[in-house]
Amino acid sequence: MTATLTPQETSLLNSITQGMDAPGSGWLHELADESLSTNGTLGSLVKKGLVVSTKIREEGCPTAYWVELAPSA
Repeated sequence: MTATLTPQETSLLNSITQGMDAPGSGWLHELADESLSTNGTLGSLVKKGLVVSTKIREEGCPTAYWVELAPSA
């Protein structure tokens, strides 16, 4: 079954697929402008099983999200 994607989901997924230093992964803030809309779109991609997002919180630094394509099932 293939997930139907909105234009915003497609755009973000394409950015993640292209990646930052390597295809398929990177810091969210470097792949897309962080906004409530982007965060919602990322959440949707996670729920659809297309992307894995890891919240990274280090003392003295803002919260960051490492995103990567989900492993194929």
